[in-house]
Amino acid sequence: MKQILIALIITAVSLGASGRLLAQDQPSICKAALDLEKETNKTLPRKIDEITSLVQLSVNCDAKTIKYTKQIHTDPTKRARGWQERKQRQHTQLHSNRVGAASTQGWTAMDVLFDDNWKHIITLKTTPQDCERP
Repeated sequence: MKQILIALIITAVSLGASGRLLAQDQPSICKAALDLEKETNKTLPRKIDEITSLVQLSVNCDAKTIKYTKQIHTDPTKRARGWQERKQRQHTQLHSNRVGAASTQGWTAMDVLFDDNWKHIITLKTTPQDCERP
């Protein structure tokens, strides 16, 4: 259970880690995710890098989805061409790695990004199927 919480926290703040999670029953995973949601949201909003703040963490156990609501604090005109595709690729790599919720637990991970005025920018989504390798 503690390993799942650690893995979800790592994923929530977009950090890397080593070690593979063992498969656990869904009620345990759900409880761990809901506990993470409750504890994390107490500390939000919080900057997670130079231009990004994590605003809310949401868990839906029925849909097996964990959603990170984030704000991007940067001038949209300064975003490089192709940044959205690059961010989706990075999102899939992160959530499909050895500790990713999509690859190890079969959960979908979503990042919903807004600008400083709460205008929706993009939704990044990684499903367990996105982690399957040919």
